[in-house]
Amino acid sequence: MSYGIITCTKNGVNLALKLAAVLEDCDIYAKANRVPEDLPAGTELAYYERMQDIVKVAFYSYDGLIFFTSTGIAVRMLAPFMLHKVKDPAVVVSDEQGRFAISLLSGHLGGANELTEQVAEILGATPVITTATDSQKKIAPDVVARDLNLVPYPLEAIKLLNGALVNGEQIHYYLDANWPDKQPVLDVLAKYKLPVEIIDMDTLSNNTQHNCVIITEQREVYPQTLLLTPKRLIAGVGCRRGVSLELIDKALTEAKAMVGWQQVPVSRIVSTVVKQDEENLLKWAEQHHIPIEFFPNDKMGATIEKFHIEESPFVKSQIGIGNVCEASILTYNERAKIILAKTKFEKVTVSLGWE
Repeated sequence: MSYGIITCTKNGVNLALKLAAVLEDCDIYAKANRVPEDLPAGTELAYYERMQDIVKVAFYSYDGLIFFTSTGIAVRMLAPFMLHKVKDPAVVVSDEQGRFAISLLSGHLGGANELTEQVAEILGATPVITTATDSQKKIAPDVVARDLNLVPYPLEAIKLLNGALVNGEQIHYYLDANWPDKQPVLDVLAKYKLPVEIIDMDTLSNNTQHNCVIITEQREVYPQTLLLTPKRLIAGVGCRRGVSLELIDKALTEAKAMVGWQQVPVSRIVSTVVKQDEENLLKWAEQHHIPIEFFPNDKMGATIEKFHIEESPFVKSQIGIGNVCEASILTYNERAKIILAKTKFEKVTVSLGWE
């Protein structure tokens, strides 16, 4: 995971450095005139004048954000950007003395509760986790989903099942008999001491119990049933005119390898309408039996503005918008989670996101 650590005091910077020594892939943001005079040699900090200017970028750039501020400041900074629990990053807040670590946002799916425990352990702080299931030491289905790297569907069922769990009701777990590699799933459920029944999904009938079903694909379900399904990988693609089929394939293969998902097939290609007649891009999608969708620039421009997506002045001068890859993914599905930011390959640019 990648982390953005936001400080506003000198001691906040000291605590951020303590975290960064343990957590991997951290960037520390500090107010320009509030930095310790005795920073270790080689310390790299990113400086800001106004916190809201960096939060509006950091919110979409990291898996987790850690604030060394008051809870009120963090809430005010985050409020304009919060969208949904499936997309928002994990957010943890600590006071600038490091006495408490508070799970503030995306406790389950984003991993904030787990991050809170890590931060508290590193700082010697008291973890504060207020989600009801965690308070009762019960395992919520969305925790299982995160452990298995699966997507909950429909999202409304998460609240229903978690509410039932908190009120002492049982959740019944089922595993699709057609699931290709069952053992990792069984291992995770066993870790949480959750009984599971392997069944043919066609035999699942409407009932009054609360069900969590691990299944190969989304389908219509009963109101009290939550499905956990594999994530679908979206590729936002930009390319030079006349690019070869080989370079498109090479770029997408390397992009998947960069995020460790070589074996996961791309489920959809998205791009700008400017590329809708790009012969080899269309051919690649056809050969792999993948839907491809192109969006008008005005719609993508609105996405760029909404999510504060970084633009290339050169690309903007050529086609009218300065970002194709990330903008097309979020135009297709604004709840998508970007896992690979715009990355340049030979004559092809790729971004990847989970739908």
